[in-house]
Amino acid sequence: MISWLMLAQAIAFAVIGATVAIIGLMKRPFNDFVLGAAALTLLALVVQAIASIVAPFTGAGPTGDLLEYWTYLLTALVIPPGAVLWALVDKKGQWSTLIVGIGILACAVMVYRMHQIWFVQIA
Repeated sequence: MISWLMLAQAIAFAVIGATVAIIGLMKRPFNDFVLGAAALTLLALVVQAIASIVAPFTGAGPTGDLLEYWTYLLTALVIPPGAVLWALVDKKGQWSTLIVGIGILACAVMVYRMHQIWFVQIA
């Protein structure tokens, strides 16, 4: 696993998620910027999934529980599309943008936790 990639994703997701959440708190409607932020988050998580599949074959396996790591990763992969779907259902509502922002913030926390599982824990 690539340590700097995980940490960069956690920081980027936190900044993007906070920005989208602030836009949501300002009661701005769901728009292409919010959709793009969720799509960028999902794309970065797909890159993370691919790196996670390749890393053990190069001898860089996790020090923590592999099942726990994959549970976090698969859950994180579901959050952005789920938040966007929820926001599209409530597109005219005032909270749709905030939902996506909170979802991206949740992905930031999950990526940081995945970093801890991969690098910090001792099996």
